[in-house]
Amino acid sequence: MKFLTDIKHWFGQWQLKRSDLETERTRAVFNLKTAQKITVLFDATNPKDIISVKELVKILSPGKDLVSAMGFVNEKDKSFEHMSTLHFDFFSNENLNWFGKPQGMVIDNFLKEEYDILIDLTLTKFYPLTYMAVASPAKFKVGRCRADVGVLDLSIDNTKDQSLEALIKDITYYLNRIEPI
Repeated sequence: MKFLTDIKHWFGQWQLKRSDLETERTRAVFNLKTAQKITVLFDATNPKDIISVKELVKILSPGKDLVSAMGFVNEKDKSFEHMSTLHFDFFSNENLNWFGKPQGMVIDNFLKEEYDILIDLTLTKFYPLTYMAVASPAKFKVGRCRADVGVLDLSIDNTKDQSLEALIKDITYYLNRIEPI
C-alpha cells in the first residue's frame, strides 16, 4: 500500500512541474494588517498539530473578513479531531483520485476562494497539499523554503528548527514586518 502511495506522490509532483496552475492568479503583497482573507494549509494527521493551527487562526482572526484552515489527514479515514468546523476543513486519502489529486466539494470551495494570503505550514512533501498550494488563486503565498515547487512568494528558511511551532513563529514574524508595495 505504501508503494502505491509513493507512486501517486511521485506522479503528482511530476504533474505539478508540467502544469500551468500557477499562471492563473494575480500576485500582490500583503502583511497581517492589510490582509482580509487568510487561509492556512497544514498536515492534520497528528491531532497535536491541529491545536497549534487553531491557536494561529485565533491570533489571525480579529478584524479579518475570513481566516480559515485546510488540513490534510494522511490516512484513509478521519477521526473525531478531523471533523470540519466553522473555520476548519479537512480532507483525507479518501478524497484523492487514483492519481492522488484532491477532489470533492471541500476542495472545489477552497480553490474558488481568492485569499489575500495563503500560509503553507507543511513540513514534508505531500502531493495533495502541494497541489492545493499551487492551484489556489491566493495573491500572496508564504511557507517554508522548498526545492520541489517554486510557488511561494515568501519562503522561510526552517533548516535550524523544523518544528511546526518554529515555522508558525517565523511566518508570523515576517508577515508582521513586511510592507506591501
